[in-house]
Amino acid sequence: ICQKLPETNVGTLVTAIIAMVAIYIVKELNHKFAKKLPMPIPIELITIIISTGISYGVNLNAKFGISVVGNIPSGLKPPVVPNVSYFGQVVGNAFAIAVVGYAICISLGKIFALKHGYKVDSNQELIALGLCNFLGGFFQCFAISCSMSRSLVQESTGGNSQVAGVIASLVILVTILKIGELFRDLPK
Repeated sequence: ICQKLPETNVGTLVTAIIAMVAIYIVKELNHKFAKKLPMPIPIELITIIISTGISYGVNLNAKFGISVVGNIPSGLKPPVVPNVSYFGQVVGNAFAIAVVGYAICISLGKIFALKHGYKVDSNQELIALGLCNFLGGFFQCFAISCSMSRSLVQESTGGNSQVAGVIASLVILVTILKIGELFRDLPK
């Protein structure tokens, strides 16, 4: 770190410090006024939108050499049959990822089940994860599991039903299909 310190991109450093300070201050305000606010201020989303707008308007990439996300292809890839020749190379890692993903999913499910008074069927969870990953394999998707951070945020903002998950999924789908290209100038 010390050897590379003289090569620091000052523009990137300043951008990162401003973003971190803003996020920290708003997080503290969210925590302090949690009872008075109907929902926490989504500072991460606001930071992304503002930094993308500033980067686009000022052209931070060209003027200060700040690395940006760049071109994001939009749309979904057509389904293809997975390349069977890779199966032998990835079977060990795939098994480990599946076990860890399943364990996290069941653990998180049981935590919420205990908190809200419902039951989690581990067999049903295993079948659902397996089916999702099997179908995702045809669309070149990453292996899926639950997201602790997203689940906790959704639960803390009152999204306790399947409708909240459907709405979040639709927002992600719209982002993948159309909105993703707007983040071309988002600083990394």
